[in-house]
Parts: sequence; C-alpha cells; structure tokens
Amino acid sequence: MSDNDYRMIFESSPLGIIYFDETGMITFCNEKLTSILNMHKNDIVSSNMADIFTDEDMQNIIGTTISGESAHYQVNFHPPEKDDAIEIEIYCSPGISDQGSPHGVVCILEDVTSRVELENALKLDEYRLEALLELEQMTDAPMQQIADFVHEQAVRLTQSTIGYIAFLSEDESLLTMHTWSNSVMQECTIPDKKFVYPVKNIGLWGEPIRQRKPIIVNDYLAPDSLKKGFPPGHVEMFNYLTIPVFEGERIVATVGVGNKDGDYDRSDVRQLTLLMQGLWNLMQRREGIEKLRDHTDQLKKSNEMKDLFTDILRHDLLNPAGVVKGYTDILLEREEDEERMKILQTIDRNNEKLIEMIRSAASFAKLDTIENIEFKDMDIALMLRKNVESLKLQIDERGMDIEVMPDSAYMAKVNPMIEEVFVNLLSNAIKYSPEKERVIIDILDSGDEWKVTVTDFGPGIADEDKPKLFERFKRVDKSGVKGTGLGLAIAKKITELHGGHIGVEDNPDAKGSVFWVTIKKA
Repeated sequence: MSDNDYRMIFESSPLGIIYFDETGMITFCNEKLTSILNMHKNDIVSSNMADIFTDEDMQNIIGTTISGESAHYQVNFHPPEKDDAIEIEIYCSPGISDQGSPHGVVCILEDVTSRVELENALKLDEYRLEALLELEQMTDAPMQQIADFVHEQAVRLTQSTIGYIAFLSEDESLLTMHTWSNSVMQECTIPDKKFVYPVKNIGLWGEPIRQRKPIIVNDYLAPDSLKKGFPPGHVEMFNYLTIPVFEGERIVATVGVGNKDGDYDRSDVRQLTLLMQGLWNLMQRREGIEKLRDHTDQLKKSNEMKDLFTDILRHDLLNPAGVVKGYTDILLEREEDEERMKILQTIDRNNEKLIEMIRSAASFAKLDTIENIEFKDMDIALMLRKNVESLKLQIDERGMDIEVMPDSAYMAKVNPMIEEVFVNLLSNAIKYSPEKERVIIDILDSGDEWKVTVTDFGPGIADEDKPKLFERFKRVDKSGVKGTGLGLAIAKKITELHGGHIGVEDNPDAKGSVFWVTIKKA
C-alpha cells in the first residue's frame, strides 16, 4: 500500500489521528483532528504535545507512551477561541521500528462531549429517582427534615452551591422562606434576615410567581430591570434559576438555586420541577393522612360520647322513669277521685312512652356497634306463634283476629334477636289497624331464604312515605299515633346483621300494607 493510500485512509477517518516522535514533537495529524481541537494544521504540526495538552495527567501519559506503553485517557480540553470546553477521549499506542524499538506514538482522538453529557444526564435522572424514592419513605418525618432533604437534592441535581424552598399563601401574596442553604446563612451578614416576604415587594425571586414560569438568569451581575438588587452583606450571586410549583392553576411554592459552575438550562428546570412535584405530592398525602387521623380521633370521641349517652339512657334516665312508673301504679291503686285518676293515667301513659323511647334508643345505639353476630338453626314459625301469644292482651283489647298461616317447622339460620323484628312488625300491624280487623302472618319460600310477611288491613302507607319508615327518627304519623321512629330502624339493623332485607308493599287484596323480611334458611 502506497503512502497516498495511507494518507487517504487517515484523512477519511471519522476520528482524529495525530502522530508525534520520541521528543513529543507532532509530525502528522488529519483534518478531523483540526476540527476537534479547533486549530489549524499548521499550528498543530511541528508543535509539542505538551504545549497543546497542558493537563498534568495527559503529560504523564505522553511520557508513558513515548517509553513504549499504550495508554487511554479522557481529558477536558478547552479549544482556542471557543467558550465551552469539550471532553476528548484519547487512545495512544507507541510505534515500533523495524528493529523492535519504540518509534514515536500514534494517538486516536474522539470528541465524546455529547456522550458525556448524556451520561451525566442519566446519572442526574438516577439521582433524582433515588431522591424521590427516599422522599416517598419520609412520610412520618418532621416537615422541616423533609424540606431540608429536598433542598439538598435540588442543589445537588442542578450542581449548584446554594438554594432555597419557599411556600406561598393561599392568595399568592406572601412568600414564606422554609429552608435555605447553610452557606447562605453562613455567608449572609444581613442583620435582619426576614422569612416572610410580600410578593409585590420582592424582585427576581417573585418573577416565577408573576410570570408563572421558570426564570433562568445565567449572568446575575448583568443589569436587569427585573432585579431589585440585594443589600450589602448578602451572599454574592453569579447565576440563578427559580421555578414555580403548581397545584392546578394555583402556585403553591417556589424553589431557587444559584451559583452553578456553568449555565442553567431546561434540564435543570426539569429536574427541579419533578423533584418539587414529588415534595408537594408527599405534602398532600401527609395532609390527607392527618385529616384521616383527625377524623378517626373524632369518630373515636363520637363513639365514646355515644357509649356514654347509651349508659345514661340505660341507667340515669331509665331508673328515674322506673321509679315514676312504680309510684304511679301505687297511686292509681289508691286513687278514687275520677279527675285525679285521669291525671295519673295520663302521667302513666306518657311515662310508658318515655320508657319505651329510652329502651329503643339504647337498643339502637347498642346495635349500631355490632358488626357480626352468631347464628343457630331455629324454627321461625314456632317463634311467630309465641310472639302472637305474648301480644294476646294487646290483641284482645283491640278485638283483633291474628291468622298464623305456617303450621309446620320453618328452620332458619338466625340469632335470637330476630324475634324483636317479628314482634315489631306484628305490634305495629295491631296498633295501626282498625279495631276488630285481622292480621295475616305467613312464611313464603324464596329460594335459599324464607320471606316472612305481616299483612294488615289498615289505612295503608303512601308511596312517598315508604322509604322513610325504616330511617331513624323519620317515623310516619299514622292515625294520630306518634312515636320515636326507632322501632322499624331497629328491625332494619337486625335484619341487615342477618344478611337479609326488610321492606313494605301495598296489600294487593285490600286496603292496608304488607311488611316483609327475608332471612336465610338453615
């Protein structure tokens, strides 16, 4: 292969090639090398490698390769008449003469600036992800510790030396400095260090709020109409980046960093934005947890008050009412005057209502705290017949006719408290039906459930009132009979504890209602 062939290969190489002799003198380079170093070939050839690459480690490598060893090095090189330095990766191998002795050095150079920048960006992204992961695990840490951690990461991710985090008031009028760099505190000799600033009075710090976008100033010392300067003693600033943190349309915080060794760019904006969004999400989650804890505490106190109220109902109110009942019964037995007798009967009747209301309220409060009950197999038909017997006095007083249709065993998986549901439905039917009317009790087969029905022939219930019947304290007034409205609410709660349903329909055969409840078969 001729010299021209070698020269053509060297010149067409995508990498820079340079050759220097045993003294370090450069005798050859290709055009690619001149573009990498931003130098003319005439300024390179006949120059010494040590004069072009002044880095101490690079000069040691030059000596190493001249002595016959290969070397690999990455150097930060500042080309002449260029503002920015570049990263150059260099591979050097000693040439060998025909006699086998070292004979000059060939180096291949590559501009790896873009690759290094990409690697650095990936490292920063990895740092940010690690920071966000650590941040996610700081839910229970003190707020100041969290803010200090995020501030430290903001400075690190943007390769700054100072920074701060500030939060805004609800109306975005006040900026409260929450944490700032120790270096600022150490260097800043301003005697009155304020921590709360009206936004309208601050200069560049307030621009991300006023302009609602990130602000980058890479030459802080240059004149700028947005700046209001800083007082004597304030830490000196060379460059500055600040961003707003949004929650919807509202700005909730700002973060600022400064004095980076180099210019701030969109990558720094992205790192700060993502980091601060992580902080704000954590703060929102902490606020939600705090609200949940407060709500739990309130529920606990409410339950304690309910328990206290239930105890008051069962003892402090029921006992005096029982005493009134006892003395009223004694006076009724002894009283002979008709007018006084009516007064005592009125007292006794209303006291009975009071006792019933207290017992119902206490029962409902107790049921409201029960989540699970024990079941056993019971004959609900037998239970219904016993209920009729227990209400015989009430039935006879009103001349009612109770028809109990089920005459065999109907086994269901229930708790004994289900009897209270049946008693309530039957007593209501007796109470609200006209005298000398009939009430029909039946049990229907409904798949894996029994459907117990109590049919009356009373005035019926309007459709708009039906949903109210089973809500506590929303008792529908029927035929002038008034109550607390807890009876059917208690029945509904007991039915729900059994996994069943309760409801009311119109009597399909005549005027009146059909109350029903479903319970699981045994």
